Amino acid sequence: MSLGGRTALVAAVLVTLFVASTFLPGPWDTLAASVIVLAALVLGAPSTRPAASARAEAAAQADPGVAPILDRLVEGVFLLDAEQTVHFANTAAAALFDRPREAMLDISLIRATREAELARVAREADGIAHEITLDAGLVLRVTALALPDRRTVVTVLDRTAQRRAERARQDLVANISHELRTPITAARALAETLEDGVPDEAQRARFHRQLAGEVDRMQGIVERLIRLSRIEQGDEPFDLAPVPAGELVREAIERISPPAERGGVALIEQTSDAASATLVLADQERILEVLTNLLDNAIKFSASGDTVTTGAEPAEGFVRFWVRDDGPGIMPNERLRVFERFYTSDRARTAGLPTGTGLGLSIARQIVTRHGGEIWVAEEPRGTMICFTVPLALAGYAEPRA
Repeated sequence: MSLGGRTALVAAVLVTLFVASTFLPGPWDTLAASVIVLAALVLGAPSTRPAASARAEAAAQADPGVAPILDRLVEGVFLLDAEQTVHFANTAAAALFDRPREAMLDISLIRATREAELARVAREADGIAHEITLDAGLVLRVTALALPDRRTVVTVLDRTAQRRAERARQDLVANISHELRTPITAARALAETLEDGVPDEAQRARFHRQLAGEVDRMQGIVERLIRLSRIEQGDEPFDLAPVPAGELVREAIERISPPAERGGVALIEQTSDAASATLVLADQERILEVLTNLLDNAIKFSASGDTVTTGAEPAEGFVRFWVRDDGPGIMPNERLRVFERFYTSDRARTAGLPTGTGLGLSIARQIVTRHGGEIWVAEEPRGTMICFTVPLALAGYAEPRA
């Protein structure tokens, strides 16, 4: 078959593969690898020019019809010669290793990717899919297949997001089990005690209250998980409208004042004059939920006589809200993790401080993210300061009609 005939055949099969992998379920890794090998045979048609640069140019340009289709694949594709020199790399391969495609041609695979484990799989070329983890943390599914003319085709698929999702699911199940174990055990013990009979009426009433409290705790965990899932998936609607930043801060302080007074903690507002009347585009109740959650946490980690400050100030295109306390603080290695589901600070646990369910900050992060802002733990020499941003309401913004 002529080169033109092979080109048409490979192009047709590649298009079929692309459509099938897009619209039909099922594993396509093996079929994709087979078609890529077929395409490699066309792309790597032997060149009559002996120079290495000429070989690379011939490999990259031998078939202008197939190369663009390979560039549409999500898999990275390398074509190597017998010396493991890269003669072809598609767009996905270059993107995976964050290098210009031209810089990866006509050099060894290990120099092109700077990954020894990938080069090892390519040398073995056993046709088996290997999962390797790179130094940068990427998880790749790599298949290397030896061709009859001693060349090797290597396909690379990024599985990082999939593995992270699997770990997140495993952690979620483990965390839910851990959080529910305590109230379930307590509720079972109380129920068994009541079933055996408690002659003292006052004690029986106390056990009933404790049992109801444990059930409420379990219900609260489940409801927060459901709500967090709805926000993450975009199923919970947000009613965005212009709201003065200062009004949000003052309302949050008013709502959280009763527990602050009971704990002997003073609440102080430090909203700048420039931010007080500045309009932010926000769902008022959702942002108030974030502020009151941060204030509530700050109060829990404060001692009687301490001060919790909160306020807002202008930022470029945003208003930055913040809450600061004088409590034990958050370790630098925990500043990102506190926004994970069920995460509670080691320092809080060892100090016997209240830890809650570990879902409040996760919900806060999702709310802020849905608004287009960011939330983070600021570096403070003492105590804790958590900041988040909400975008400004654009001039002329009008609420959508119902």
